[in-house]
Amino acid sequence: MEEYSKEIQRLGKVFLKVFSINLGLNEDCLQNAFGGKDIGACLRANFYPKCPQPDLTLGLSSHSDPGGMTFLLPDKRVSGLQIRKNDQWTSVKLVPNAIIVNIGDQLQVFLFTLQTLSFD
Repeated sequence: MEEYSKEIQRLGKVFLKVFSINLGLNEDCLQNAFGGKDIGACLRANFYPKCPQPDLTLGLSSHSDPGGMTFLLPDKRVSGLQIRKNDQWTSVKLVPNAIIVNIGDQLQVFLFTLQTLSFD
Protein backbone atom coordinates (compact mmCIF):
# COMPACT_ATOMS: atom_id res chain seq x y z
CA MET A 1 0.00 0.00 0.00
CA GLU A 2 2.85 2.36 0.80
CA GLU A 3 4.53 1.78 -2.55
CA TYR A 4 1.22 2.15 -4.40
CA SER A 5 0.51 5.41 -2.55
CA LYS A 6 3.90 6.86 -3.48
CA GLU A 7 3.43 5.93 -7.15
CA ILE A 8 -0.05 7.42 -7.31
CA GLN A 9 1.26 10.59 -5.69
CA ARG A 10 4.06 10.69 -8.29
CA LEU A 11 1.49 10.18 -11.06
CA GLY A 12 -0.59 13.04 -9.67
CA LYS A 13 2.41 15.37 -9.86
CA VAL A 14 2.96 14.33 -13.49
CA PHE A 15 -0.68 15.12 -14.32
CA LEU A 16 -0.45 18.53 -12.61
CA LYS A 17 2.69 19.33 -14.59
CA VAL A 18 1.12 18.24 -17.90
CA PHE A 19 -2.08 20.19 -17.16
CA SER A 20 -0.03 23.30 -16.31
CA ILE A 21 2.03 23.09 -19.50
CA ASN A 22 -1.04 22.45 -21.68
CA LEU A 23 -2.79 25.45 -20.14
CA GLY A 24 0.18 27.69 -20.96
CA LEU A 25 1.15 28.08 -17.30
CA ASN A 26 4.50 27.57 -15.61
CA GLU A 27 5.00 23.82 -15.33
CA ASP A 28 4.87 23.92 -11.53
CA CYS A 29 1.86 26.27 -11.27
CA LEU A 30 -0.79 23.70 -10.35
CA GLN A 31 1.54 21.71 -8.09
CA ASN A 32 2.37 24.92 -6.19
CA ALA A 33 -1.34 25.72 -5.93
CA PHE A 34 -1.89 22.35 -4.24
CA GLY A 35 0.96 22.47 -1.75
CA GLY A 36 4.20 22.47 -3.75
CA LYS A 37 6.67 19.69 -2.99
CA ASP A 38 4.69 18.72 0.12
CA ILE A 39 1.49 18.07 -1.79
CA GLY A 40 -0.92 16.02 0.28
CA ALA A 41 -2.67 12.82 -0.61
CA CYS A 42 -4.77 10.26 1.16
CA LEU A 43 -5.49 6.65 0.33
CA ARG A 44 -8.84 5.02 0.89
CA ALA A 45 -9.46 1.36 0.18
CA ASN A 46 -13.03 0.13 0.05
CA PHE A 47 -14.14 -3.46 0.22
CA TYR A 48 -17.53 -4.38 -1.15
CA PRO A 49 -18.33 -8.02 -0.40
CA LYS A 50 -20.72 -9.79 -2.73
CA CYS A 51 -24.29 -9.15 -1.66
CA PRO A 52 -26.65 -12.13 -1.68
CA GLN A 53 -29.49 -9.77 -2.72
CA PRO A 54 -27.93 -7.15 -5.04
CA ASP A 55 -31.33 -5.65 -5.84
CA LEU A 56 -31.44 -4.42 -2.22
CA THR A 57 -28.10 -2.58 -2.30
CA LEU A 58 -28.07 1.21 -2.27
CA GLY A 59 -24.46 2.05 -3.14
CA LEU A 60 -23.15 5.58 -2.65
CA SER A 61 -25.27 8.62 -3.29
CA SER A 62 -24.27 10.81 -6.22
CA HIS A 63 -21.36 13.07 -5.32
CA SER A 64 -18.42 14.96 -6.71
CA ASP A 65 -14.83 14.54 -5.59
CA PRO A 66 -13.86 17.47 -3.34
CA GLY A 67 -10.07 17.36 -3.80
CA GLY A 68 -7.81 18.12 -6.75
CA MET A 69 -7.83 14.69 -8.36
CA THR A 70 -9.10 11.24 -7.49
CA PHE A 71 -7.44 8.09 -8.77
CA LEU A 72 -9.60 4.98 -8.90
CA LEU A 73 -8.26 1.48 -9.33
CA PRO A 74 -11.46 -0.43 -10.06
CA ASP A 75 -11.96 -4.10 -9.37
CA LYS A 76 -13.29 -5.99 -12.39
CA ARG A 77 -15.43 -8.07 -10.05
CA VAL A 78 -17.29 -5.02 -8.70
CA SER A 79 -19.07 -2.78 -11.18
CA GLY A 80 -21.22 0.22 -10.46
CA LEU A 81 -19.14 3.30 -11.25
CA GLN A 82 -21.30 5.81 -13.08
CA ILE A 83 -20.91 9.32 -14.44
CA ARG A 84 -23.56 11.93 -15.10
CA LYS A 85 -23.62 13.08 -18.72
CA ASN A 86 -26.43 15.04 -20.40
CA ASP A 87 -28.58 14.64 -17.27
CA GLN A 88 -28.33 10.84 -17.52
CA TRP A 89 -26.43 8.35 -15.37
CA THR A 90 -24.12 6.25 -17.53
CA SER A 91 -22.17 3.21 -16.36
CA VAL A 92 -18.42 3.42 -16.87
CA LYS A 93 -17.02 0.55 -18.91
CA LEU A 94 -13.95 -0.65 -17.07
CA VAL A 95 -10.69 -1.19 -18.93
CA PRO A 96 -8.49 -3.93 -17.44
CA ASN A 97 -5.54 -2.56 -15.41
CA ALA A 98 -6.53 1.06 -16.09
CA ILE A 99 -6.55 3.79 -13.47
CA ILE A 100 -9.48 6.21 -13.66
CA VAL A 101 -8.61 9.85 -12.98
CA ASN A 102 -11.38 12.17 -11.84
CA ILE A 103 -10.78 15.90 -11.84
CA GLY A 104 -11.97 17.08 -8.43
CA ASP A 105 -13.87 20.17 -7.37
CA GLN A 106 -10.80 22.10 -6.18
CA LEU A 107 -8.98 21.69 -9.49
CA GLN A 108 -12.12 22.59 -11.47
CA VAL A 109 -12.63 25.77 -9.43
CA PHE A 110 -8.96 26.71 -9.75
CA LEU A 111 -9.03 26.20 -13.53
CA PHE A 112 -12.33 28.08 -13.88
CA THR A 113 -10.86 30.97 -11.89
CA LEU A 114 -7.77 31.05 -14.10
CA GLN A 115 -9.94 31.02 -17.22
CA THR A 116 -12.14 33.82 -15.87
CA LEU A 117 -9.14 35.98 -14.96
CA SER A 118 -7.43 35.33 -18.29
CA PHE A 119 -10.37 36.39 -20.45
CA ASP A 120 -11.64 39.43 -18.56
